[in-house]
Amino acid sequence: MLRAVVLSLLIAGPALAAPTVVKVAEERTRPHASDAWVRAAAVPGRPAAGYLVVTGGGQPDRLVSVTSPGLRIELHSMTMAGGIMKMAKLEGVAVPAGGTVAFATGSNHLMIFGMTGTPKTVPLTLNFGSGAKVTTVAEVRAPNAAAPVADLPAGHGRR
Repeated sequence: MLRAVVLSLLIAGPALAAPTVVKVAEERTRPHASDAWVRAAAVPGRPAAGYLVVTGGGQPDRLVSVTSPGLRIELHSMTMAGGIMKMAKLEGVAVPAGGTVAFATGSNHLMIFGMTGTPKTVPLTLNFGSGAKVTTVAEVRAPNAAAPVADLPAGHGRR
């Protein structure tokens, strides 16, 4: 009896582990998002700003939009030229295979229109040119919330 149980475990063992291996392999081939947060607007009715890190999957891709129920979200760039800050709407952002793209303070970010009240979180769906969709949840922080140190450009508190 014991021999039959051991034999069946030896035979079934690899099959039992297979779903975990497949899931890990799939996660490496699909893009994903992390560290999502939103800075609420300082003035009611003005747009909020969103930040996150996008990691590419197994193939190069392009983030073409971000959506959330009841909100309008635009991808934006932010640059400094001659001491003047300039923002521009982006039609998409290239995401390299296995690489990361940061939407961070002082850089590319999400402009979030129509956020009312004080939600604790905002669901975000990232839409890619390949057809991939990634959903994450962003924590909403106060208008005066400091950016996480990892989110700051070099020379702005990063150690």
